[in-house]
Amino acid sequence: MNRRTAATSWPELEALHSWMREARGELTFVQLAKRSLEAGHPASERTLRRAFGVRLPQEETVRAYAGAWARWTSAKNPKVDRVNEAGQAVWRAFEARGLELLADAVSTAPERPALLWPPPVYVPGPISTWPTLTKGLKRIYEETGAPPLRRLAASPGAGGCLSKSTIGNILNGKHPTLEQLTALLAAFGASRKTTNGMLAAYWRIVAEPESPAVYPCDVVDRAEREREALHVGEEARRRYRGIEPEPELDWYDQQLRDEEETKRRQLEMWIDSLSDEELAALNQAAAVPGRDLRSELNDVP
Repeated sequence: MNRRTAATSWPELEALHSWMREARGELTFVQLAKRSLEAGHPASERTLRRAFGVRLPQEETVRAYAGAWARWTSAKNPKVDRVNEAGQAVWRAFEARGLELLADAVSTAPERPALLWPPPVYVPGPISTWPTLTKGLKRIYEETGAPPLRRLAASPGAGGCLSKSTIGNILNGKHPTLEQLTALLAAFGASRKTTNGMLAAYWRIVAEPESPAVYPCDVVDRAEREREALHVGEEARRRYRGIEPEPELDWYDQQLRDEEETKRRQLEMWIDSLSDEELAALNQAAAVPGRDLRSELNDVP
């Protein structure tokens, strides 16, 4: 347990955590989650891990630990198998002990200290985008007096679920998870109405698919599709007029044709840039009577 959660721990909670460590045994949290599923009390790896924090676990989480313990123990000792009557008695007794420790921890939990900043009064409207959600969180943060992020992360409401950098990233536009958003609102001391409004906004946003991104490649692809459509239309018009379509060239021949076309256009631009006197001088220098470069260029296919 880290120093932040140890400062808000108490003996009954420590006793519950000791029971959970016994239930976990040699299992990793991944294996623990798998065993709890097999026992009929499924719990995610994250939930099982978070149960060791300062926040009290739910009753179902305690049952998941007990079920995982029963599955793990029965694999090592067939006498504790839940299928037989003796095994069920051992498992039920172990589960009852965990639930009793949970009840003791709940009844002896210290009262939450008063917030050191004013609670926000902002109640969000129908937020439906991430930028608007971020804007709402910033407004709530400002209404609390903008306390240091480190103090927010260490507050009882955060419950050890947030760090200073995580809060800073969320306020700067990073999309929070549901758990992070809930913890942040609790750290702010938000009212039930404010919290419900922000959580409703979260579910509204994640339920709607994001609009497709517009990027240069998309523009190029669309232009290419339009060019192909025009080409197909031109081919159809040529066939209607009785003109046979030109045979499609392979990649190498197409490259040669493109290079020839480029050279032809460059030559045409150069000839067009000459004056009549310069063009006449070039024709005369060719030593071919009556030669006309511009006419020859037009005759090139």
